[in-house]
Amino acid sequence: MKKLKLRLLSFPNLLLAAWISFAVYPVIAWAETSSDLRSPSSNPTATKSKKQLAQEILVELGIGEKYDLHLKSVVDMAVGANSKPQFRKWLHDTLTKFTGWKYVESEYGARLEANFSETELKELLELAKLPVMKKLLRAEIQAYVDTFDKRFKLIQKFWDDYNSGLINEPKNLF
Repeated sequence: MKKLKLRLLSFPNLLLAAWISFAVYPVIAWAETSSDLRSPSSNPTATKSKKQLAQEILVELGIGEKYDLHLKSVVDMAVGANSKPQFRKWLHDTLTKFTGWKYVESEYGARLEANFSETELKELLELAKLPVMKKLLRAEIQAYVDTFDKRFKLIQKFWDDYNSGLINEPKNLF
């Protein structure tokens, strides 16, 4: 029976996973600075709470889908290049089941509530509903999916290089 070498808990893996997890915020930051796209309109969101607005923004932007999709990178880092695609898919599905979006969704919503006023949340929701924004988000997710093979090879090469001593930690790191 083959042994599977898991390297998920090493510092570089955790650092990369954290970086990937925070990759969803550029869309929100971009939306905040895109004042030229904001326009006053009759707003059906006027009676919604900040919590409801934040939740709706997260759904419209597909943040949960992106969060769970990024877990595939965690799986890619954890298993070797020789692992079967069916095993990687199962591992991703299982990782998502136990660590996925449903476990962090409230924290993401709370972050939006804390960082944005009710007016800003309404503006972000309007922006998130624009067809051009939906198109941008679909294109970004598709680009992420399309680069799976390249990303997988790069991650595996990194770990091979790291494990063979070609990449070393700074001496004062530990």
